[in-house]
Amino acid sequence: LHTTHYTHTALYTHIRNTTSRRQAFFGGLGKGGLQIKIRLTGTPETHPRDIFHLRHRPSWKVRKNVFTALKSHRRANIASAEPTLAPEQQQQQQYGNQYRDEQPHHRDESVERVGGGNPNDNANDRQRILAHAHHHDTEGEVSLRMPHGKKLDHLGIQVKFFGRIDMEAGAHEGRPHYDFVSLSKELVPPGSLFDARTIPFNFRGVEKIHESYHGRNVSVKYFVLVSVQRQWLPPITQEHEVLVQIPGVEPPVNEPIKMEVGIEDCLHIEFEYEKRCYHLRDVIVGKINFLLVRIKIKHMELAVIRRETSGEGVAHSVAAMGQGGGGGG
Repeated sequence: LHTTHYTHTALYTHIRNTTSRRQAFFGGLGKGGLQIKIRLTGTPETHPRDIFHLRHRPSWKVRKNVFTALKSHRRANIASAEPTLAPEQQQQQQYGNQYRDEQPHHRDESVERVGGGNPNDNANDRQRILAHAHHHDTEGEVSLRMPHGKKLDHLGIQVKFFGRIDMEAGAHEGRPHYDFVSLSKELVPPGSLFDARTIPFNFRGVEKIHESYHGRNVSVKYFVLVSVQRQWLPPITQEHEVLVQIPGVEPPVNEPIKMEVGIEDCLHIEFEYEKRCYHLRDVIVGKINFLLVRIKIKHMELAVIRRETSGEGVAHSVAAMGQGGGGGG
């Protein structure tokens, strides 16, 4: 029985390795060795009003500890600000911090490397996430590279810009996604690729009416897609997401609100908020007044709820919440 088990294990390992090599061979043959990189130009230093830094990638999933991203950001800033030490001092510091840093430092997984970037920049610049304002023009460069001695015949290379509402993750009726923005430009006419080249592109004056959003049931994203058309073979594609934010303006009138709930002749509770609209970095300050209590209260809890609504009837739900006097979650 032991010999039979060993034989089956060896056979399974051989089949798995053969399948991996076959997929790698056909994958390389299908792309012809072509490497495509998309890089967006512009930084917060060159466009301070149009490009912003983000501590983490916008997503529906929330960490159990909401301060983890902030701690990782501060730790990276402290590490970059420390001066370079001599080898002897580094060794002493390593032994001195051996017992202080017993827990390993985990890298913030929500921070991903931005496509492209200058290789001379430091590690923090290469890993930061950038968001673009809705009025900022999408510009960048497409780098095409072929291995030495190889050639790829194509029917044209195009760069496309999409704004897409994706509903594949949730229940929907009809199309799984909808493109509210779809633009295309030709980068290279039909011909052959046999060297490395960098081609600039731009999409100016594009109206971006929605913010980038990655939710549980629906997602809104903008992305640049490079497509290499080939004869008798599927096109070679590469995409790069563009995070878009619509900066808001504080309303001129932001009055405090009151809301009263409870049970008739048993419990009356009044909630007071210092203002109606809050910034994402604001602290919610309020007051709870127990006006009438004629029942035994075991405990009371407060929670901040983020709710996602998609599909039919969304406009009616939003209108109803707006008319409810600020009592939504």
